[in-house]
Amino acid sequence: MTERSELERRVDELAAEHSGRDFASAIRDLSATLDPASQEDLKQILVERAANFDQAIMDRVDARGWLRRQWDEAINPRPPTRRR
Repeated sequence: MTERSELERRVDELAAEHSGRDFASAIRDLSATLDPASQEDLKQILVERAANFDQAIMDRVDARGWLRRQWDEAINPRPPTRRR
């Protein structure tokens, strides 16, 4: 069985090296080398990280940050101003 902290470190490394489908493929390859208990730990780590990412985005929107201002501007554009 692989320690959870080791799996977390490995996921961090893979995330730094890969993105998108390449990351998913690297995670699949890592999972294939693990015993069933470690595979469950890996799944839990990935679910937790996905939830944390989703929460971070929602926190940013709720804080009326840049994304929210852009959204508001797209819905209710201001009329152009004349320059002098």
